[in-house]
Amino acid sequence: MNLLYFRIFILFFILILVLNTNGQINNKPILRFKKDKTFKIVQFTDMHYGSGSQKDIDTVEMQENVLEIEKPDFVMFSGDMISGYLPIFSLDIRFYDYYWEKFTAPLIKRNIPWAITMGNHDAQGPLISSDLVVKDQQFQLSLSQLGPNGIHGASNYYLNVFSSDYNETTSENPLSDRDKYISSLIYIFDSDTKQCNKLDWGCVHEDQVDWFKNVSKSNNRKNSVSFIHIPPIEVIDLWNRHDKVYGSFDEKSCCFNNKKSRFVKALLENKDVKGLYFGHDHKNDFHGDYHGMDMGYGRKSGAGSYSSEKPLGARVIELTENPFTLNTWIRETNGNKIIQTKPHKKRHYSYGCSLKNKYSTNQIILIISFSVTSCIVFFSLIILSFIIFKKFKKGNDKKLNKSNDNAFNNNNDINNNNKVNSQ
Repeated sequence: MNLLYFRIFILFFILILVLNTNGQINNKPILRFKKDKTFKIVQFTDMHYGSGSQKDIDTVEMQENVLEIEKPDFVMFSGDMISGYLPIFSLDIRFYDYYWEKFTAPLIKRNIPWAITMGNHDAQGPLISSDLVVKDQQFQLSLSQLGPNGIHGASNYYLNVFSSDYNETTSENPLSDRDKYISSLIYIFDSDTKQCNKLDWGCVHEDQVDWFKNVSKSNNRKNSVSFIHIPPIEVIDLWNRHDKVYGSFDEKSCCFNNKKSRFVKALLENKDVKGLYFGHDHKNDFHGDYHGMDMGYGRKSGAGSYSSEKPLGARVIELTENPFTLNTWIRETNGNKIIQTKPHKKRHYSYGCSLKNKYSTNQIILIISFSVTSCIVFFSLIILSFIIFKKFKKGNDKKLNKSNDNAFNNNNDINNNNKVNSQ
């Protein structure tokens, strides 16, 4: 019943959005370059809230530390904010509210706007992707949007970043004239989609790429950055064949390779997207120059799910307005600023997307141990039952033999008595 009421609320909320002239909730923050011509983005990825109280505490601490040091203008949550597959979300949907308030609280406290895109685990519970986007939109500082109907994914949208010269409160920059003050864009793609060959975590489809091309053209191909959760297969080519690569590649990439969409090819042909960032593979954090576009992973931001074996942290992307430049680094929870360097020796990976194990190594060990223990207990019970049965049968046999002996003796006594009586 609670889920039904929530869905009704969502439909009502969507209706309000549709009636709104600019497609967004009123009084939302405006993104703009600062007076020093810079705009700073912090990317939090793969936080996996809900995996345990201590893990959640560590993740909140990471957010607090990074935000306090970097003081960004905008935060991008690039998927897997929560571990939606956990039973708690199915048992009580109020846990969605609890964890959404938990991971947005450090931003609300500092008045920092944010946006989300879907990871492959966020919508694995009772609430689907569009439900989660609408839930996020209820927050005043959220800039998340439902993407256009008729294409794959719920969270395909873009955000405008205005020039440092723009001020919506003055008469010189009326609302009807503000488009000319748009300096840059942030494109957000939803990779939590289906029909992606054998890859069950999602990809970018051809209709999403067509949407991007149209939006890019209508915005005169302004300089931009982009975020997605699942890495494209080109990330392997970046590592194997390109020299300007920085950071580490510590696990095989569970990427997507949708040949029909030609996602990265479209970004490169348009020449407006200067940076593409993602997560998903928790142990990887490298980035590099891919044909003129900086492309790479964020740093795993949450303690939940399997470990990255590096300090928790976030990728920081700082844009400069004019001329447009992009600079990026890793900020760790301990406060360290990591300017990533080239690896001393690169291991080459086969050009293909790996299927991620459903369970971590520790979970597999536990499952095997439990299975072996269960088998030992099962067969021990069978053996014990057999022994008990044999003892029981042996006891019954003795009782039966004794009973037969008594019966035989009684028959002999009766026969002897009959003989005496007959005499």
